[in-house]
Amino acid sequence: MKRALVAALVLSCARVLAGEYRCPQTYPGKDVPAIPLTGAFMMWGERPTSGPPFPSGWLVGDDSPAQDGIDIRYGLSDPPEPNWLICEYGSHKRIKGRFHNGHEYGQYMEGYGKEIRFIQLAPNDTDCTVHIREVKRRDSGKNTWTATASCQHQ
Repeated sequence: MKRALVAALVLSCARVLAGEYRCPQTYPGKDVPAIPLTGAFMMWGERPTSGPPFPSGWLVGDDSPAQDGIDIRYGLSDPPEPNWLICEYGSHKRIKGRFHNGHEYGQYMEGYGKEIRFIQLAPNDTDCTVHIREVKRRDSGKNTWTATASCQHQ
């Protein structure tokens, strides 16, 4: 019985692993002052060498409110197309969430940011959930955002 349980545990761990990707808190640029992180989303395809700075395909995520932010689940495109976590910096319009038991759920920043950063995902990632959270700062009065993608791969 113990051997069967250990074997099942080893096989389940071997088949599905998780990868984590984090957006940097600020967009550092040589010619631009640090711009704060305000959101993230995912796309697929090759990054163009000229023209708009986006890959060729939008991934449509499934949003769900979470405490202090939002979770967006994405099913990724199949290889050989690369998949990207795109970190967004400098959006200005905050969309309010709903309050429950003293916590806000579902808030996010809307609009296109001033800058973006690309993080390429591993080719064997199959689906990801982007966790966008607002960190409320009492000392400075300015809130900050975090964006992390948790991805499953086989």
